[in-house]
Amino acid sequence: MANDLYNTPPEELDAFVAQELQPDRAWRKELKHVFLRMKEFFQKECFKDYSIQGKEVEVIKVVKGGSFSKGTDLKHTSDMDMLLFLSCFSSYKDQYKFRGDIIEFMKEKLENCQESKAHGITNISEQNSTKGPPRSLNFDVQSERGAEQIHMSVLPVFNALGERNPLSSEFTVHHEVYAKLKKSRSYPGEFTPSFSELQRNFLKHHPTKVKSLLRLVKHWYRKYVREKYPRRYLPPEYSLELLTIYAWETGTQKAENFSLAKGLVTVMKLLKDYNKIFIYWTNYYKLKGPIKHFVKMHMKESRPFILDPADPTNNVGKGSRWKPVAKEASNCLNQPCSQISSWKIKGARNICVTLKCSSLWELEYSVNPYDPIQNIKKEIERVKNIPITDQQLSFQEAKRKTKVLMGDSTLAEYKVFHPIKIQVLVATSTKCRIHVRFPDNFCRSYLLQRNDNILSVKQKIRKQEGSRVMDQVLRFKGQFLWDKKRLRYFDIKNGDTLELELITRKQKKKLKTKKEKKMLKGKMGPLP
Repeated sequence: MANDLYNTPPEELDAFVAQELQPDRAWRKELKHVFLRMKEFFQKECFKDYSIQGKEVEVIKVVKGGSFSKGTDLKHTSDMDMLLFLSCFSSYKDQYKFRGDIIEFMKEKLENCQESKAHGITNISEQNSTKGPPRSLNFDVQSERGAEQIHMSVLPVFNALGERNPLSSEFTVHHEVYAKLKKSRSYPGEFTPSFSELQRNFLKHHPTKVKSLLRLVKHWYRKYVREKYPRRYLPPEYSLELLTIYAWETGTQKAENFSLAKGLVTVMKLLKDYNKIFIYWTNYYKLKGPIKHFVKMHMKESRPFILDPADPTNNVGKGSRWKPVAKEASNCLNQPCSQISSWKIKGARNICVTLKCSSLWELEYSVNPYDPIQNIKKEIERVKNIPITDQQLSFQEAKRKTKVLMGDSTLAEYKVFHPIKIQVLVATSTKCRIHVRFPDNFCRSYLLQRNDNILSVKQKIRKQEGSRVMDQVLRFKGQFLWDKKRLRYFDIKNGDTLELELITRKQKKKLKTKKEKKMLKGKMGPLP
């Protein structure tokens, strides 16, 4: 079997992951040993007798972050995150204010440790941030084997979740935690490390095969995208991890056994049409209170929209260059590894809409935001026996005008990706019977909607009488009627009569100027 992903047949991808991407036990043991070694240093030695601006600094807890903690790391991957939850941070503001000084202090301590205790630590540096103080202290640690360096990033963070245990399967974040995060008015994602345990739990407790799919997508991204475009501001790996989880959830209904190849192809198709991606989860927060409004405002942002399930202020799909990723995804779909069908999913998950007709009845219906609104009308017709032509759908958001939903549009076009209430108006009153008087004084009636345009009237005349649309001129109370204008524009109501004039071919030939011909087609004023 070739060790190149693109040349691997779909049926051999499981073996490819096992042989090429799955970390061996010895290497994971090595990473664990290094983590415990550095954990002991930061927890017991680093901040001994240290305080900052009168606040004593103690390590409340140390948490593993990144792929190593989620169980999605690749073979011989040497990156590891360590999060230090410090007692001196009593708020998000404290973390932002003191973070830089603490990282500088850790750097000095580590340099002394490097000289006196020979921990095998090299390349100590701060990760600078363009929007504030440094975010982390970075360095390399020599593995016990001595063959490879393990890169570590240490982040001092605020213990936003408090004393509650985030490892519980039923854990939900109290809305006040996110309300305070919203009030901090920080750059989106600035304080996401405070919720790293939730990120870890979200990915870690998935079936083994899902982690294989995550490794496969991550390997593709590193080898075929990052190596090809090293200087581009590309999306974070975490965004692709979330997209992969979404593909599995919606494509298999969370099945534990599935085709890796189909999963890979599905993710590639989603990436190819990245501007249709709109996904979010509510595992740890509910769409209510200030967070509901905050998240809905985020939903107005351009796509791709991939909301961090642990931090509702962090759209991980925003601000990156997705075109190179989409280009390489298209290339991947043409390779031998992708010659298999995908799961049938769309860029957004189905939402529940509540259809309400005054106080008469209420109906819940599951619909995809990218499906035509006409599908909702068909469901109403099927269940309530109300003709589609008699329905008018609308919805209203807080402090905004009511929006009428057009049948040929989608909820996505109205930027609706969350459960909403849709008002149903049985609009039989919008129908009107219009009379048309022909040149020989003969009258015929037509049943129309006031939203119909004049061209619709001409088409009905054409269907019943055979007169070509281009030969017809309609007037109402002497006023010339343009094809594209609606009946209500001319205040044409039920029972009104329109005058029809038929222009013969000979009369057309007498029209000398382009201006006169435009008048005939209804693009200008009335014929003289």
